[in-house]
Amino acid sequence: MTQLVVTGLDKAFADHPVLTRLDLEVPAGSLTAILGPSGSGKTTLLRVLAGFERADAGTVTIGGVVVDGQGAHLPPERRRIGYVPQEGSLFPHLTVAANIGFGLPARLRKGPATAELLDAVGLAGLGKRYPHQLSGGQQQRVALARALAIRPEIVLLDEPFASLDAHLRASVRADVQALLAETGITGILVTHDQDEALSTADRVAVLRDGRIAQCAAPQELYDRPADADIARFIGDANLVEGVLGTGTVDTVLGRLPIEPASCPAAGVSGPATVLIRPEQIELHTNGVSGGPAAGGRPDAHADGEFFGRVVSYGYHGHDAVIHVQPEHDSSAPAIIVRTLGGRQLPPGSAVTLRARGPVLAWPHA
Repeated sequence: MTQLVVTGLDKAFADHPVLTRLDLEVPAGSLTAILGPSGSGKTTLLRVLAGFERADAGTVTIGGVVVDGQGAHLPPERRRIGYVPQEGSLFPHLTVAANIGFGLPARLRKGPATAELLDAVGLAGLGKRYPHQLSGGQQQRVALARALAIRPEIVLLDEPFASLDAHLRASVRADVQALLAETGITGILVTHDQDEALSTADRVAVLRDGRIAQCAAPQELYDRPADADIARFIGDANLVEGVLGTGTVDTVLGRLPIEPASCPAAGVSGPATVLIRPEQIELHTNGVSGGPAAGGRPDAHADGEFFGRVVSYGYHGHDAVIHVQPEHDSSAPAIIVRTLGGRQLPPGSAVTLRARGPVLAWPHA
């Protein structure tokens, strides 16, 4: 198992900086996802790690050895790194077996190693086929086997599932995850898909403005994002204004408890931005005691209950995402609610919402 450490990495193309003072530590044997929007520098970072690009400043250390920086630059073929590009990039004129063995010494290309790798990625018996005779998922498995053939210490995966349909993407992703865990190889997965990063990786590093804004375990990143921008980027988020008190914050959804010491707003008073995830909100249709249909006053309540009307209802099978406009403030942003599917609510439906704490809050500067 091999650890990778990046310190103070800079990379620019002409006058355009892409990576700026970037720091990253990837624990040995882990799978770390680099998450960021298109154009954020994810692929550039991967190319620097692989040795295809040279850093302008900073160091890249693999297994305690500096491979880039401090006057050293180890070429790609000596870094013991496997690379899986977005589209697989298989050689169309070579068989599956020949593609997998391409990076091996000639004496090993026809040995048992190729057959063992085919079996490991679930393609036993397909060595004589050509890439065009395989499905997209099978081609990606071949690309992974080719990357593993050289027995790398680290595997770099550059959005390798992006071209696959949803079902196939989940299947191939699970296979890759299991294979890396079984072999103990350190993996780095570049993606712009938040669900993919959170469900696949041991750690997720958010790349923003050329540097890592936060790197943490998936649950910690989702539950305790470092700032409101990361909260908005990692999943759906209700970011509402509030006023901090002693251990609580007053919001459009009422008075809610804040997170304990881990919350940036703990022990602070005054205005703040508050994160309430959609799944923290309970939704009841009208007719609930105290709601508009029962003659209640459409206003926010101190206990976290308020009334509103459905703006949109999106059904996703396993759940539904509903946007609700607060009745007491038509200028306020719609609140996002995630519930189990059930009966569809047409726009205009009167509902009662209740938020469950604790919540995360960032005091205003």
